[in-house]
Amino acid sequence: MKFKNIKTLIFLSAALAIFSCKKDSSGSNSTTNPDYYVKFKMNGNWATWKTVVGELGPDLGDPSKTDFGVTANDDAQKNILDISIQVDGSNFTTGSYDSDNGNYWVVMSYVKDANTGTMKYYDIEDAASGPPSKYTVNVTSITSTELRGTFSGNYLFNYDNQESMTITDGEFVVKRIR
Repeated sequence: MKFKNIKTLIFLSAALAIFSCKKDSSGSNSTTNPDYYVKFKMNGNWATWKTVVGELGPDLGDPSKTDFGVTANDDAQKNILDISIQVDGSNFTTGSYDSDNGNYWVVMSYVKDANTGTMKYYDIEDAASGPPSKYTVNVTSITSTELRGTFSGNYLFNYDNQESMTITDGEFVVKRIR
């Protein structure tokens, strides 16, 4: 399977997890909690999204690998930020994970205008000019109920439209669903 297909598969499984969350009796999304968030700068402006979810466990298609994922949606659920890391084996620990390290995969993706005719997909891909697209995810805490960490990088790129989106200075505290 090509790397791009695996990135898409990881992103889609994380997006499915957040979209499939049940609503509680008050009508709010069960992953929305004032204590959980993903905060980041997008094109220089701060964004804090509260519809978030995290997961850590064996890869559903290959149990010899372990997947870590954080997915966040804006309030309108039109924009999605996804952070995924996949390692060989079952020993995923806190620490720093760089997208240019060949020992594991780090996928950072952003979907703009999801489920519309103008949907655009941005990921770690190099633009023709400028520095390589690169991200580092620092996982600082893993418990049975939540995942915490930070991320930094420079830009995500949409190859089809040849445009980039700057996403930097991120932080996450998310409910762990597995």
